[in-house]
Parts: sequence; C-alpha cells; structure tokens
Amino acid sequence: MKILGSIVLIFLFVLTTGFDLTRHSVPTQEIRSGGPAKDGIPSLTDPLFVTADKADFLRESDRVLGVALGKEAKAYPVKILNWHEAVNDSIGGTAILATW
Repeated sequence: MKILGSIVLIFLFVLTTGFDLTRHSVPTQEIRSGGPAKDGIPSLTDPLFVTADKADFLRESDRVLGVALGKEAKAYPVKILNWHEAVNDSIGGTAILATW
C-alpha cells in the first residue's frame, strides 16, 4: 500500500508540475520510496556555537551555510547539516530556520 501511495504522489506531482516522465532509464514499477521516514531527521533546536578559532572539528575546506543579520553572523557546518538538515535558531532576536 505504501508503494501505491508513493506512485500516486509521483503521478499527482507530474500532473500538477508538467514534469515529463515519459523518458526514463529505470522502469517506473521499480521506483521505490527511500530515505528516512517522516520526522526521521531531527532538527537542531538549541545549537551550540564556538568561535572560529575554537572550531577544531572543521577544516578550512569544509563548507558552511552562513547567515548574517545586522551585525551578527553565524555559520552552520554542512557536515552537521547533513545529519540534521534544519536548525531552529535566532540571530539578533529574529527567529530563523537554517536548512540544507
């Protein structure tokens, strides 16, 4: 039943977006839902921060998602966002959602 639901959702997406699935390399009957279940990736709600000189877990080549508001800026390492995908935070008193 889950597979049928996934196929119906894909079909509805195709109908509403005009996405063309007539040319594909994988037979449609072999397409399966994947990844974690709903709410399977926990967001971070009270992230801890360190100054750049104390971030010894990062290399210079590591990517970060940077957010700046006013005079305040924060960096969210992609290697952490890969596990959580979303961070509920605030910058300068403004609530934000940093997502990857």
